[in-house]
Amino acid sequence: MSDDITLRPMEPSDIAEAERVFRLAFGTWFGVPDPMQFRGDAMLFAPRLWSYPDGGTLACRDGRIVALCFASNWGSFAVLGPVAVLPDYWRHGVARRVAAATLDLFARWHAPLAGLFTFPQSPLHLRLYQSFDFWPRALCPVMGKEVSAHDPVAGAISLATSRDRASLAAQCRELAGSLYPGLDLGREIAVVLEHGLGDVIALTEDSRVAGFAICHAGAGSEAGTQLVYVKFAMARPGAGAAERLARLVGACEAFAAARGVRKITAGVSTGRIGAYRLLSELGFRIELPGIQMHRPWGPGWDGPDDWVLDDWR
Repeated sequence: MSDDITLRPMEPSDIAEAERVFRLAFGTWFGVPDPMQFRGDAMLFAPRLWSYPDGGTLACRDGRIVALCFASNWGSFAVLGPVAVLPDYWRHGVARRVAAATLDLFARWHAPLAGLFTFPQSPLHLRLYQSFDFWPRALCPVMGKEVSAHDPVAGAISLATSRDRASLAAQCRELAGSLYPGLDLGREIAVVLEHGLGDVIALTEDSRVAGFAICHAGAGSEAGTQLVYVKFAMARPGAGAAERLARLVGACEAFAAARGVRKITAGVSTGRIGAYRLLSELGFRIELPGIQMHRPWGPGWDGPDDWVLDDWR
């Protein structure tokens, strides 16, 4: 069936159909009664295509999109995924073709490390990605918590409303670069702020950024109206790191409460056992088991001294 598949880049005019394919594929995989309701009114591909115009690859048959793959460029780190294939095309080699084409981007981006999120209970997914030299690193559950009233956190600043946005954003990027050489969350920060897709919260100590969180919220964001989705958050390591991350998570929950959102979600690798245990102690519970895979296999920022939350879905 894959012999008559053609591949081409994703364009802005493809966003609506890409969302449909994504919902049908994953909604069916998860057994959602109406697959088109998967992820509610969240939007994945508009924010990502704004951030990474060359990141999307489509597989088409007779001009119709049947599969897709997207990649995100975080400087020295490239994220593969999602890969979505219409159910009628499962197990026909289409996922392999569209993923292989997308991986060609990584060489052009000169990213020394790549990663992805997939399902540890699925031999099919693990075999596919291992064939591209991605190897399991650690479990990475997506965890959620019902939002309750939360007082503002001292030292937490909203970049969406701050007059010092440019300086704070630059410090957030610098902090990310200290986590892993060349790691750059600049586009992820910019798309949230420029398109009103949520907020970026900076945690300051002595007038310097000591942590930050990129939070999606609202229709058209990667979260939708019912969630605050913490896509990436980190606290400066060293003495007091656990307390910093706890305050940062508290600031994210305060942001959610102020918006009247019912739930906050975040992903965390169990390789960062301190951060994982902290989320559990703060009342977060596992909602979706996942696993992070690296290419090449290595620690990245996946050690017990890394106080980081991230979700690569």
